[in-house]
Amino acid sequence: MEIEAKTPDIETNTPEILQEKINFMQERLKDTREKMEIEARIFIEATKQFTSEWIRREMEMSFHSPDNEFSPENSKFNIERLRELELDLKELTIRIPDIVEVNLNNDEYWLHRSSLPSIGFSQDYLEFKKEKMRRELSSSIRMILGCASEILGNMKEGDEGKPENKIWIKERGRRKYACFLRFSDEMTASLNRYFERLEELLILDYGMKEEIK
Repeated sequence: MEIEAKTPDIETNTPEILQEKINFMQERLKDTREKMEIEARIFIEATKQFTSEWIRREMEMSFHSPDNEFSPENSKFNIERLRELELDLKELTIRIPDIVEVNLNNDEYWLHRSSLPSIGFSQDYLEFKKEKMRRELSSSIRMILGCASEILGNMKEGDEGKPENKIWIKERGRRKYACFLRFSDEMTASLNRYFERLEELLILDYGMKEEIK
């Protein structure tokens, strides 16, 4: 992806002309960062919907699994336990948007919110940053899903290390979803648009730093 700044048609770089170039590129950088922030917000909002729907599906499966103590199909079914669980799950569903906001609205994940390194642009560096960002976001979402597992009780204490139970693992004392996790279409689309803007941001930033050397 090639980004060319449409600067005025000039032949010399006087201090005034150089400042005009820098001002122009700063405006483009600002505009790109603003568009990236929009995509970050779209991703976060889409994740709120994604996690809420995921938890609802888990609730439905758990309530109809005879392996769970709170399932009506279980011979040891306890009506009081079921009521407590329903209240816990209802509270979790209400809290999910706030949990997602706290975990994902983190400046460390979103590269446009911080200063960029003073290195030359390269495709390898771009791919490295994209992959790192995907991993970090995925890890955070897996921890969010772990909040539901603690209530649903899909993993008994001590089972996380057994080969036959790799759905959940423990990390920093918290449960974390360990199976394949596929982002929703909206999450994927917004992240891809973010990465397109990231390439533009890196090229513009490098170009401006070259101008002011």
